[in-house]
Amino acid sequence: MCPHSAVLSRPNNMDDHNATYDKHSMAVMSRTSDESQHFYFLNADARKNLLKYEYKGADNSLLYQYILSPFALFCVEEYVPESIAPNSITLFGLMWMITSYVACWWFVPNLQTTEDVPSWIFLWNAIALLAYQTLDNMDGKQARKTGSSSPLGLLFDHGCDAINSIFGSANWIIAMGLSLEQDCFAAAVLIFVPFVLFYVATWEEYHVGELVLPIFNGPSEGLIMGAALHLTTFFKGTAFWHSSGFYNSIKAFLPFAIPFDQPLRNMDFIVIFTLMGGLQEIMLKTTQVNKNHPGSLSGLVPFAIFAASFILMGIKDLNVWTSIPRTGLHLAMVLFVEMTTALMLAHMTNQKFEYLRWQQLPLVVLTIAMLAFDIDADFIKYWISAYAWSIGSYVVMKSILVVQECCAVLNIWCFDIVSDRSPTVSDSVKAN
Repeated sequence: MCPHSAVLSRPNNMDDHNATYDKHSMAVMSRTSDESQHFYFLNADARKNLLKYEYKGADNSLLYQYILSPFALFCVEEYVPESIAPNSITLFGLMWMITSYVACWWFVPNLQTTEDVPSWIFLWNAIALLAYQTLDNMDGKQARKTGSSSPLGLLFDHGCDAINSIFGSANWIIAMGLSLEQDCFAAAVLIFVPFVLFYVATWEEYHVGELVLPIFNGPSEGLIMGAALHLTTFFKGTAFWHSSGFYNSIKAFLPFAIPFDQPLRNMDFIVIFTLMGGLQEIMLKTTQVNKNHPGSLSGLVPFAIFAASFILMGIKDLNVWTSIPRTGLHLAMVLFVEMTTALMLAHMTNQKFEYLRWQQLPLVVLTIAMLAFDIDADFIKYWISAYAWSIGSYVVMKSILVVQECCAVLNIWCFDIVSDRSPTVSDSVKAN
């Protein structure tokens, strides 16, 4: 399991492992109201099911149960007033990671770490990760404390975690000083393993109906390891990850020698651990879910198309991504956020998830064109940039509308649990 990836962090109604929105939401059904609310993403059946949604899940991490959770509870009870909405805490946690990402972007715009990069950004990365983890645990405690748990909180938390996934990957690449040309495989592992773990966990919850985090998981142990990685770079520099100290210290104790042209670098062990742990988790989950839900593997098609397109384009011409690495990351982020939040929303509203995502069509067309023809490099860059901006604008608009529609159905505000909200959706609108 990769250190930084929050592979489905606990939603802000997870702390009791069984939080429902039942009482408040059903009370809303009896209120009279204005019928002017228009719905673009929630049909009548989805609106009814959203009101009935009940979260089920558990976290088996000992670190979470005995250290992280009690600490988050202490912070909420001692320092967070009841007027603060849980979603505000979730967003505040994401802001820490945004500042961390922007700092790295400012000093390392092309993801190629140099010696003049200030070491303090790695200390800040570690602090931001720990703050994000703590606040991510606190939002659920605050929801329970204020009685404001809701399906919207789960979806909002899920979306923030999906956004954060690429922030962690990019900062991790910088912290280990990877070369996008020479270490392209390692960089791909650090980007796509967190993606696939996150998506598979969401896909599992869609079919099984609950999220059970294992004894070692991304939101707990993974984020701690990610912070430790950044602290190591802060104290020892990126050169530490390119040395072979760990390999040299253990090779004498190996029962037999494994032939390598060159000794394994310290960063190679991180990549191998991430890849092997990720593959094990993926194989276990997909096998179990498909055994109990035959045909469920078709739900992995959107991610397979997404990942295959990026990888095939890189194999065809690596310069496509190394010349505009940030744009490529941002495109991957918005496409990933769109399909994972759509999958989670389909789960919460008991709707069919559309496996073929039209949002991926320009990516697929470009991939096929690159494989079949010789296309001008500048044209590809312009295509990717225009695509990233366009789909990014769409995802922002969609996210705002989905939040507004959920708020209307649940009769709540996203960032305010103090002010009363007049019902904006009548019984007839919810049911028809």
